[in-house]
Amino acid sequence: MVPRIPYRQLVRVASSPWAAPTLSTRLVATSRTTTPIPFAQSLSTSSIVRQELKQPQHPHPSEQPAGPLSSTTTTTTTTTAATTEPVSHPPTPSQPEPQPNQQQTPNPQKPPSRWRLPSILLAIGCTILGLSAGTSARLLLSPPTPPEPHTEEDAYTTRVLHDQAAKLPVVQLLTAGVAAGEYESWDAYESLSPEQRAQHISAGALAGSRGVGGYQKVFWNKATGELVSVIFFGPATTGWPGVVHGGCLATILDESCGRAAFKDKEWGGRAGMTAKLGLEYKKVTMANGFYVVRVRVKREEELPEEERGKRHYKCWVVAQVEDAVTGAVNVTADALFVGGKGKKAMVLGGVLGGEKAKAGHMRF
Repeated sequence: MVPRIPYRQLVRVASSPWAAPTLSTRLVATSRTTTPIPFAQSLSTSSIVRQELKQPQHPHPSEQPAGPLSSTTTTTTTTTAATTEPVSHPPTPSQPEPQPNQQQTPNPQKPPSRWRLPSILLAIGCTILGLSAGTSARLLLSPPTPPEPHTEEDAYTTRVLHDQAAKLPVVQLLTAGVAAGEYESWDAYESLSPEQRAQHISAGALAGSRGVGGYQKVFWNKATGELVSVIFFGPATTGWPGVVHGGCLATILDESCGRAAFKDKEWGGRAGMTAKLGLEYKKVTMANGFYVVRVRVKREEELPEEERGKRHYKCWVVAQVEDAVTGAVNVTADALFVGGKGKKAMVLGGVLGGEKAKAGHMRF
């Protein structure tokens, strides 16, 4: 005799969503006391269960209509709980394995630009050029205040200028000539007394390193009579910023021509003055550089026919200003000095004894 199964209770439990996890356990326990279900019937009921699972379930057991449930439905629920298959997930696509004979090419890297280094060098060069140009423009437009004469700053600047001049090739060559006895050398205006210096434009107003007093050394060739002066034009001699004034150049050339005339063997020692001075400015002369002033007296054969035989009261002199480093000619001059019969000896700022002037000891 087959025992009776409580269908109503099973239907309520099966339709409840909270009792689903424990339903399989209860059905397994109940199936042990029931008659086994044939294989063909279980196959037919499995399709019915799949269709029922696709239908939406009610939220609560009280909403499920109560009624008799056939043994087929009970058997289907039992079979479904016992034969539930796990849900399978779709396989993830796997990366294809590389072939053994296939070489893997590395990711191409962008080659460094050929213009990167030149661009950096160009930027650095432009920066340096801009800084240099800006510094030069500032020094030209707004130069520092030069030191006052006879101060410690002026003495220090003068020593520096003398050290720099000693390294010039032209100064070294002339100094070697002095050592060999070919040249006679002295500092400009060294024969003038303090009273005479105060009344002299070059030794007084332009004194010190700010003017022409920083470095001006005179070299006189005993054999040829050529007179060479090496000079540094200071910042107080400028007209335009950084450029030596044309009047200052004319003053220096006038003084240099006068030295050569007074040192001349035929006209030397005579009382005289400048009668003519012609200048031609060829290049700009800068105030922060060393220059060479070369002066010589014209020989008798170089003079025009009408000027020959007048050396006893006329002296023609030619001169030029050169760059001490490059030798480029900046200014040329042509001067004429006239004087008396040699009764008086003329010096800048006063009259000295004729014998001393004739002896050639005047150094100005």
